[in-house]
Amino acid sequence: MMDQLHKLDGRCHCGNIRYRYYSPVTTEDLTIRACRCSYCTKIGGRYTSDPQGILVAEVFDCEAIHLYRFATGTANFYVCGRCGMAPFVTCLLDDIMYALVNVNTLNDFCPIRAQIAYADFSHEDRETRLSRRRTKWIGNVTLTLPHGETMLGEEPVYSHETCHSLE
Repeated sequence: MMDQLHKLDGRCHCGNIRYRYYSPVTTEDLTIRACRCSYCTKIGGRYTSDPQGILVAEVFDCEAIHLYRFATGTANFYVCGRCGMAPFVTCLLDDIMYALVNVNTLNDFCPIRAQIAYADFSHEDRETRLSRRRTKWIGNVTLTLPHGETMLGEEPVYSHETCHSLE
């Protein structure tokens, strides 16, 4: 299956958060959404995901990571405290980590020329929102933390002293 996917690399500006997104479509054919919520509007986030895609992400310094949640509190925006970028968003549902990536953080990609669909999810209740994520977001996510810890289907919790997973 991997040979049928297109490899797209991305990272925060300083490189503390890096990822590789294996997409079933080329960068020219990505479906890009701009959420109209206040947070996404302010940061200029443009997102893509595909349930057939694969996300492999790595965090190098957990102390520099801020997980930002708002509204329903069901999604984690991985914000680098060094450069302020949020390369991807995760949501844990039924022990499966789902994600989408911010195309503004893809290497060698110019979202200015891309077709962008504006989305307003404010009408969704919590269950509708989570159901949409199960069917539209990337469902194959691996997140590697410093010291070789790997997160599969778990949301990490960061303290100021260490990175560790929820138990």
